[in-house]
Amino acid sequence: MKNSTAITFFKKPGVILLLVFLAVLAALLMTVHINKPHSYWVSYVTPSPDGRTLTAKLMFSGRKADGAFCEQVRGVVVHESTSQISVDIQVFNTCAPFVSWGRITTTDIGYPFDIDLRLRTPLAGQAVVDKESGQPINIVPPIR
Repeated sequence: MKNSTAITFFKKPGVILLLVFLAVLAALLMTVHINKPHSYWVSYVTPSPDGRTLTAKLMFSGRKADGAFCEQVRGVVVHESTSQISVDIQVFNTCAPFVSWGRITTTDIGYPFDIDLRLRTPLAGQAVVDKESGQPINIVPPIR
């Protein structure tokens, strides 16, 4: 008798609608993108003459009506070891909505934005790598 009660419970239209609603809500929540800082890929750095500062050139895309960049640097982490320097630059897009379905990308022309990375010891033949991917970052000598 209990088995037939459970079966008739799931045949009620309200219960079916609730289950469908919960399934759709779960699917939406699995695809939502929350806007938060993300690691920005640095393609190259230029060392200062004394080797204690690396300048990373970022290419930001969007600008607000007041001329400020949509992207903002929210954090910089430089970890130095004897063999390599790992770099992580966290960037946040202030023009993107907080919640969206899919990542917001901009297709504007790139605007260069320099950020200085201070080192405790001079760059002395160490490799510079992206912290997140482990990929090498090119070291480009300064133009004189």
